[in-house]
Amino acid sequence: MQHYETIADLTRNGFDIIVDKTWEDLSLSQFFDESCHNIAELAQDIDSGNLDWFMLRVRVMFDGHEVAANYLGGCLYKDAQEVMTDGTAEDLIEHSLEKAQDELRRLKHKLIKMDLETT
Repeated sequence: MQHYETIADLTRNGFDIIVDKTWEDLSLSQFFDESCHNIAELAQDIDSGNLDWFMLRVRVMFDGHEVAANYLGGCLYKDAQEVMTDGTAEDLIEHSLEKAQDELRRLKHKLIKMDLETT
């Protein structure tokens, strides 16, 4: 089980949104090209705590239930909080909100068909 650290708790359009991170287990070379980046130097900066290498997760909750989640790997920042200001988290939040609304619409139609009042 992976440990997640919360970056932000938000509320939008009646949904609770949790933005968090966990360690990235994929190698730097799977995301960065050695011809453009010094991967050994990046790895050293990560190991020394100068850079944060993580997987970002956005969860959308409704009435305490998770209705959507999205993940983005390969996030490299000086401080993980920066992901909240450069548009990366915002894009994932917007996509997750759309996914949550679609899921609730789908569930609503299923529940109407079940007619829970008569069972």
